[in-house]
Amino acid sequence: MNKLKVSVLVTGILSIFTAFYPALAENWVYMGKASTGENIYVDADSIFAGREGKRFIYRIGNETLTAAANCNNNTWYVLEYDETYSPQSEATQQMLNYVCAY
Repeated sequence: MNKLKVSVLVTGILSIFTAFYPALAENWVYMGKASTGENIYVDADSIFAGREGKRFIYRIGNETLTAAANCNNNTWYVLEYDETYSPQSEATQQMLNYVCAY
């Protein structure tokens, strides 16, 4: 196959993959430093409204976590730890503000 055909084929396959699996896209937005000194990022493409609040994925240090924000109580629940947290830093407050604004 020549390079043009391969390029068109690969582009087509990637387009189909992205259409059927949009949740795999990542758009990390920096929120600041946690009280522990670790960087916090939110995957903007992961935010959506669920029954239990705004669902989202965030990263603190090297750990990626799935969470649900309770915007009325200014808290978030982390699925992996079965625990609810409240902001302890400007970065975690910024994270909640960002997620709840979606």
